[in-house]
Amino acid sequence: MAGTILTTEPRVTTGKQRSVLIIYTGGTIGMRHGPRGYVPEPGLLAWTIRSHPAFQDPTMPPGFTPASRHGQRIRYEIKEYDPLLDSSNMGMHDWVQIARDIERHYDEHDAFIVLHGTDTMAYTASALSFMLENLDKTVIITGAQIPVSEVRNDGVDNLLDALILAGHYDIPEVGLYFRSRLYRGNRTRKTDADGLSAFSSANFPALARVGIDIDVRWEHVLAPTGERLRVVPITCSNVAVLRLFPGFPQHVLENFLAPPLQGVVLETFGSGNAPDNRPEFLAALRRASDRGVVIVNTTQCDRGHVEAQYSGGAALLDAGVVGGADMTTEAALTKLAFLFSSDRAPEEVRRLVGRDLRGELTGREPRRRFSFREKAFVRSVAETLSTSDPDGRAAIAGALYPVLMCSAARLGDLAGLRRIIDGGADPNAGDYDRRTALHLAAAEGHVELVDYLLSVGASPDTRDRWDHTPLDDALRGGHARVIARLRGAAGTDADA
Repeated sequence: MAGTILTTEPRVTTGKQRSVLIIYTGGTIGMRHGPRGYVPEPGLLAWTIRSHPAFQDPTMPPGFTPASRHGQRIRYEIKEYDPLLDSSNMGMHDWVQIARDIERHYDEHDAFIVLHGTDTMAYTASALSFMLENLDKTVIITGAQIPVSEVRNDGVDNLLDALILAGHYDIPEVGLYFRSRLYRGNRTRKTDADGLSAFSSANFPALARVGIDIDVRWEHVLAPTGERLRVVPITCSNVAVLRLFPGFPQHVLENFLAPPLQGVVLETFGSGNAPDNRPEFLAALRRASDRGVVIVNTTQCDRGHVEAQYSGGAALLDAGVVGGADMTTEAALTKLAFLFSSDRAPEEVRRLVGRDLRGELTGREPRRRFSFREKAFVRSVAETLSTSDPDGRAAIAGALYPVLMCSAARLGDLAGLRRIIDGGADPNAGDYDRRTALHLAAAEGHVELVDYLLSVGASPDTRDRWDHTPLDDALRGGHARVIARLRGAAGTDADA
């Protein structure tokens, strides 16, 4: 189900040995410096990590990590490609090979790590997210800016952190891990050629942050569908990217849009703008669109969303160009290739391009606040609670009020929260994870809601099933004003 997030918060997976397959495709992480620069060296990566104490328990056979603080060892295998590939040499058939290897070993392992060169890593991460349909296991792509053969390198930390995440958490997505951050793969771009924090996800928060502790933001993680994994290979190569610049030549546009092109990502200015004073330019786009070419509008900016706020953006819509929302160029291109690979008609591809399939885009519909009048579900609950059966009413209220309060608190809907509490809900009631409305309001940084909840008797010392207080949530989110409110509340443990 596209865009569905986890409704519960699975924690550290313990109690059984976890198996992780590391698919080593190539890239800087396993290279050694030679006469012509860095080149891949077969076998180097496996030798290096298995001689590293963090990757090998000396009391166990090869491929077992030492026990973590949760008492769990991770068993891992390395599948090394031959030949090893620089990511600049990768093509669509390589994406399919990685997907097929995951499919082939899917039942043998609990999670997968793909070691990959950084230059095209975001493209591979996006492509895998679309090809691995119904994914319910963790897949993490990572690599390095400095190879593990160097004394000072980032490869060991990136691989070790990815292995710990894959070996302890069920995060059923294709993620990209780099420099203490796990991102949704199809939201990433390489934004730094020299720095160790090489990747960013400007339009979507990290799924996990690795520091002294590991903080998985389960509210951002997609839920598994419950269906069997299916690989849908990308086979259509008639897609391309075109970046506009001032004075873009008409003849270049005409030649670019010629057959056999099926889809193009048009990188435009700002919030999706292009010249609207050049009718021949817009006519060329219209002719291509009428011919069946699907043209997707994405912004050249790292952050932001395509929308027709200006006449230049509206002109593109009139020419048949499809808005790409906040998709990255990498996600939009691989999504087009994926959709055309299943022999869909252009009209169907246009429809699906603007639909969230794997968490790759965010809709721009106004976020609807929690409201008794606007939510059909809540209306039905209110009607049920008005039943003449006091026992039934109390039982239903006890089960639903905590969940409804937490939903209102997460959305920052003070009016909705007031209605629920005024209706008789206990402000200290917890949901199925014992999280209260104050936990959610603190986690989201909603100062006004925190003040209100404290005023009606919500306890700042309540602990959820993972022993976290609202102050813990506020500290993790870095919400200074909320932290101050909670620390100032009577009975709060300031050192929590």
